[in-house]
Amino acid sequence: PSRPGSMDARPLFQSLQALAEDNAAFFQRSGTESGRRFAAAFAALREHGRRLEPALRHFARLYHRFDLDEATPGNGYRSLAQTARCCLAHAVHKSRYVAAHRRSLFFRAGHNLAELEAYCAALAQLRALLCLAQRLLAHNRPGCLFPPEEDGLSRLVLREYSTMRNGCFYGRCLGFQFAPSIRPFLQTIAIGLVSFGENYKRDDMGLGERRAGGSGGVSRVPARPVTPPPTLPPPPGVAAGSLFTSGKFAIDPELRGDEFERLTQNLDVHFWKSFWNLTETELLASVASMAATQVGVCRALTVPPEPLELPLAADPSVTVTIAPPVAHTGPGPVHMRLLSYQLREGQ
Repeated sequence: PSRPGSMDARPLFQSLQALAEDNAAFFQRSGTESGRRFAAAFAALREHGRRLEPALRHFARLYHRFDLDEATPGNGYRSLAQTARCCLAHAVHKSRYVAAHRRSLFFRAGHNLAELEAYCAALAQLRALLCLAQRLLAHNRPGCLFPPEEDGLSRLVLREYSTMRNGCFYGRCLGFQFAPSIRPFLQTIAIGLVSFGENYKRDDMGLGERRAGGSGGVSRVPARPVTPPPTLPPPPGVAAGSLFTSGKFAIDPELRGDEFERLTQNLDVHFWKSFWNLTETELLASVASMAATQVGVCRALTVPPEPLELPLAADPSVTVTIAPPVAHTGPGPVHMRLLSYQLREGQ
């Protein structure tokens, strides 16, 4: 039996099976190409539900063993199971919508079919992740979140990851596991990232060709790849070009997902540093200053690498020493930024 308080997913799977069978039978009778694709999508949803139900039931009996304590229910296995349930819930919602509006004159067949196929792809990848998690569980001792020995697990995880297609999680299904209010923000970040990545690659390749060709078009010395300083913000042209190319990624979620997958697999850490440094450019800083709400306090602070003496809450006469953070290069200062919407006394 599952742990008391765990979510019972049987009604979710029963609804998915009933809706998938009803919709598949309806669209099989249409005889059109879109009808055949609808029937295939609902058949795939039915199969994913049939395979996921025993896997989630198995994890529901086990994942509480890896919680920190009873008051802190959280670990990777629990998060994976909850993500799969969220995806199933969205598939049920879309299936119910199709069943209610499939005879309507204003039914958007292409849009709803694309969303169903996207959730089918997401469920297929979640099934693969659940199978990998089950294999990892088999290598662990009971109650141990991490395996006692490496024993080739890293190669196993990397090999399985290389066969997965995660682009579906950044297209139409982006942010399905979060609250609806945060999804537009995540879509904005994803669109900005893939737009910036396309211009980043184009600018980088053009820079390499100019260095290789020179003024005469032929270079006798092979051009060495030059990596931009990782701490500097990206060139203004890259950031500005991203604004003009972001439209196609906004209207084509499949293209956005495929491009996001390519970026995460092919570009190096310097790209990610350049992207997150976009907010330091004068162009975006000026846009933010006009469009965003001004804060009362925005100040960069540096905490020196010196130990702190703090009194104990139980006995203020006794102090404890807080050592400065230590990394591979030894103690170093901590850089932070103080943000406050209002300027209060003492700030």
